[in-house]
Amino acid sequence: MTASPANPPVLSAAETAAAEALLGAASGARVAVRSAENIWGRDLIARLRLDSGTSVVLKRRGPAKIAGSTRSFGAELAALEFLTAEETGVAPRLIGASAQILLMEDLGRSSSLAHSLLTGDRARAETDLIAYGRALGTMHGWSIGRAGEFAALRARHAPAVPDGPELLDRLSAGKERFLAVAARLGLPGAGAGDEIDSLGALLRDSGPAGLVHGDPCPDNTHIAGGTCRIFDFETSGWGPIALDAVYLLAPFPSCWCFATLPASAAGPALAAYRDQLARAGIDVRPSWDAAAAAALAAWVVARGAVLGRTLEKDRDWGTTTIRPRLLTWLRSFTDAASRAGVLPRLRSLAEALHAELGRRWPSAVVPSYPALADPRAPLARVPPEWPSGD
Repeated sequence: MTASPANPPVLSAAETAAAEALLGAASGARVAVRSAENIWGRDLIARLRLDSGTSVVLKRRGPAKIAGSTRSFGAELAALEFLTAEETGVAPRLIGASAQILLMEDLGRSSSLAHSLLTGDRARAETDLIAYGRALGTMHGWSIGRAGEFAALRARHAPAVPDGPELLDRLSAGKERFLAVAARLGLPGAGAGDEIDSLGALLRDSGPAGLVHGDPCPDNTHIAGGTCRIFDFETSGWGPIALDAVYLLAPFPSCWCFATLPASAAGPALAAYRDQLARAGIDVRPSWDAAAAAALAAWVVARGAVLGRTLEKDRDWGTTTIRPRLLTWLRSFTDAASRAGVLPRLRSLAEALHAELGRRWPSAVVPSYPALADPRAPLARVPPEWPSGD
């Protein structure tokens, strides 16, 4: 694989040799890499074409100067090895890894939930949402009760970082900034800080722990033949599974491809999620509302810094700007907390914050996914640089 100085090779000679060694060890035969191409324009991930006519995906560890790169590589490696142990079928199969690269199954070029929501029709979007809920439920249900297995893998691959999902690491820093915004706006926040401090315990006591993806966005999925598979486990960890499940309620609190998700579409997907948990012997009904409220609160509070910046200036991100997202996530939390009868002080503060921000941001309009939109509803943007599929 030669290239001109202006177009350096996708893989270095050392990476090519390392990939071929891993492939040979996995197959028991010599394997040669014939070509490589970056995927989605990202330098850290590539599709390798092999002399066998097949392909695999390579992901490399990011440079040390990039914050979180050590955590993300180790977290993803631990999660993929964990899920590959019994061929759960919800993630790409791990083929092998070295200190700097990992190789995983190439799921092939197909559609994602993001494609369905942004460019599909209603029937396809609703069907794919159910497949998504089923995949999350399968992953969580299989993982529950396997904390020891996961902890051993995490200790091996990411020994210097906490076992929990990345969101929980950001919660304490988010708390101070979230409360600072409330104080700046003159909103009453008495007792809200204590309830934020209680979120970890509420999540732990009101729902089971398992493998949390941490970023199960619509574009981190591969859907083919009615089956959804999930990839990109860089922010994963062991923790309350509700942190993932509420992506269907928030919705999608870490994703560029955000829009409103009507209950008529989210409800069947959540039912499919709970059905998969039930198949694994997990009943979340007694405390589901409390767990969901606590998880939605965690996502809101962790965005404290974003909230502070957005007071001054809105910015584009994917399908819309930041302000409509914050208003939607605040409302999703307050509705869930009201249903569950939990976190009354934090809920009161969030309601006041939603009202004040709505007054300050009268032009903030929450868009609808084109596939699920009512006539004349404002539509989510489809970024022109977004790939048609991979």
